[in-house]
Amino acid sequence: MSRRWMAALLAAFALTGMSSCRWPGDRGIIRLSGTLEMTEHSLGAAAPGRVDSVLTEEGDRVQRGQLLATLDRYEQAKREYNRLRDLFKVGGAGVQDVEHAALAARDQTVVSPVDGVVLVKTREAGEIVPAGGTLLVVGDPSDYWVRVYVPEGDLGSVALGQEAIVRFDGAARPVTGRVRHVSPQAEFTPRNVQTAEERVTQTFAVKIAVEPTDTHLHPGMYADVEIPRTSTKARA
Repeated sequence: MSRRWMAALLAAFALTGMSSCRWPGDRGIIRLSGTLEMTEHSLGAAAPGRVDSVLTEEGDRVQRGQLLATLDRYEQAKREYNRLRDLFKVGGAGVQDVEHAALAARDQTVVSPVDGVVLVKTREAGEIVPAGGTLLVVGDPSDYWVRVYVPEGDLGSVALGQEAIVRFDGAARPVTGRVRHVSPQAEFTPRNVQTAEERVTQTFAVKIAVEPTDTHLHPGMYADVEIPRTSTKARA
């Protein structure tokens, strides 16, 4: 057996052994970067009108059901509701009259749907807003998630409920996350996708739900995400 042939045979064995391993950062793990976000609620009054008062500021903590803002007809609507409610007690008004008055008063208010924090204040007292026009944006700190973009070629290795490791810049330790949503539509799609290599540039938005325990974490922070593949086939 010649030395050249022996060297070629050993090299073939070496390549075969290497291809059967799952290398971290190669085939075994999908590594992505994203940003920390929280679920946001854009809040407005059901009726159009002029803003009478905004009772909170950006950065304030608010509770579910808390009154955050009112329109200029709120006091009038509330008085009418109280009047009809008192009349109903003595038989002077019907149930529907009271219910309509209650809805009219409610339509003049903005109430927080969650325990959260005011992220954005878009209107001030005196401004006119349309029905449903955003006055405040409230974030839900109990619902943090990281948005990443998974290349199309890796999408088959990502499943709902799958565990992921999330590391934030400046955080003492990583946190555990889980895949909560996979977008059904591709993004960043080239105009003319001709080859398999070009199709890899298509990506799908994926949300990784996390429960940060570090109080220094804030929406907008960068995160590194590691997702173990759900199915990695060893090659002989």
